[in-house]
Amino acid sequence: VHGIVIQMKLFYFDVPARGESIRLLLRHAKVPFEDVRVSFAEWGTLKNTFEGKQLPVLEFEGKRYAQSKAILEFLGAKYGYLPSNPCEIYQNFCIMSTVDDLNEKLFGAFSPFSPNDAETKKKLAEDVVKVDFPTFLPFIEKKLAENASKDFLVGCHYTIADFYFMGMFAQMSITPAEKKIWDDFPGIPLLKAYITKKFQEAADFGKKPTEKPKLYYFDMPARGEMIRLLLKHAKVDFEDVRIKFPDWPAMKGKFELKQVPVWECCGKQLPQTDAIMHSLSAKHGYLPHCPEMIFKVSFISNTIQDLFDGFVKYFYSKLPEDKKKKLGEDFFGTTVPLIFGILEKRLAENESKEFFVGKQYTMADFYVLGAAKWLILNPQSAKGFEPTLMKTPLFAQYL
Repeated sequence: VHGIVIQMKLFYFDVPARGESIRLLLRHAKVPFEDVRVSFAEWGTLKNTFEGKQLPVLEFEGKRYAQSKAILEFLGAKYGYLPSNPCEIYQNFCIMSTVDDLNEKLFGAFSPFSPNDAETKKKLAEDVVKVDFPTFLPFIEKKLAENASKDFLVGCHYTIADFYFMGMFAQMSITPAEKKIWDDFPGIPLLKAYITKKFQEAADFGKKPTEKPKLYYFDMPARGEMIRLLLKHAKVDFEDVRIKFPDWPAMKGKFELKQVPVWECCGKQLPQTDAIMHSLSAKHGYLPHCPEMIFKVSFISNTIQDLFDGFVKYFYSKLPEDKKKKLGEDFFGTTVPLIFGILEKRLAENESKEFFVGKQYTMADFYVLGAAKWLILNPQSAKGFEPTLMKTPLFAQYL
């Protein structure tokens, strides 16, 4: 596509099988990638150029990644399809392992690459109907029934489990014998409705949405800026709706909590800054999965909110001038040194001094940068922060 730099290549055969779940995830995430379809005739020559002598292989930023589930987990973490909740992580891998169990049986019975002879394949095909489908599919049906949303296998949006199951079904769909067994198999109405809907949706994967998501906030940084920064860094195409203060009384009623920021996406309005940030960070890979790192990210984010609250209490105070002056002295003399000292310490403790947690952007960085743009780098308030910033060199350099 003109103007788009392809940074990713996926090498796999020209069949669904183990490559399709990865293709589906990348298309849904709207990630430009080169879908390298290796013919079976070429494979003999190409095989030795891949470390594990097998496919799929993902090539990204000069590195090659092998093993389909590991690739899917890597991309899931990168693009927000791998949950951070331990229970949901378990459910994802439980379903994927069950799909592996069923795939193994289907391969043995129906694949032209199966080493089994015709007699053995016939017996294994009978086992698929009598034993394997009745064992594995009702198990996944039960997982879907127990999930709050019947549109997804785990949680309320796409996860790697959905793409993995869809990949298996894509392969089954091109094998007439397997497809007939699926069509004839009773007792899994939720799963059949689910997969029908998923492949209707899959037809639109990679297409631009008809309507851009919108971020509603005032025409100032404040609590909307960290969201804007995150979305811009993630290269999300969104409408930045900047509300003028004279327009606010007329618009206020359209928002459930009568406040902004509000993120509007897929026909839903999502309020509350921290909730929006967590949701978008999980979706776009800015929320770590390690519990300790999640704590570190949330600690920084909450600390920045304390800074916001202290500044708002002082700057927008309607107290008499002498009392407001005392609030300012307390804020710049006590609160700011305390918070800047915490931020300095966290940067010193982190392996990379370019980020607050880990070696890449997380939600914590966008909170800090959003606050900095509004408060620390704002000419109206910068002078109050300068003396403390000079005493926190790592933080000053980070900004």
